[in-house]
Amino acid sequence: MFDQPTGPSLLALARDVLLTDLLPLLPEEARLDARLVASSMAIAERESIASAKLVDDILTELETLYGQHLGNKTGEDEPLRRFAHDFRVGAFEGSPRDRRSREILWRLTIAKLRLANPRFLSANGFT
Repeated sequence: MFDQPTGPSLLALARDVLLTDLLPLLPEEARLDARLVASSMAIAERESIASAKLVDDILTELETLYGQHLGNKTGEDEPLRRFAHDFRVGAFEGSPRDRRSREILWRLTIAKLRLANPRFLSANGFT
């Protein structure tokens, strides 16, 4: 397996040091920038943990939607581009795949919010 500590653990540690130890030492005009860096680190930490599983899950759903194998899952953008294009041009409207395509889009939206802004989801009743 991978060496310890993991990437997400290192990001969490660095973020904690930034907010706890370094932020109080910074001049007031630099603190907002430091908080922005800390927020970016938190997003990167969440993404590194969740993104691989999310991509595999969504691509598996897209394979079911399209009824065909869509290629290598890890790091593959083409199936998502195809889905976005097909959705934009209305390829699923009026077909049996319409509901399923909307469910996939909803899952993608919630997953992205979960990574980028989990407090928004909590504040609006999503778990």
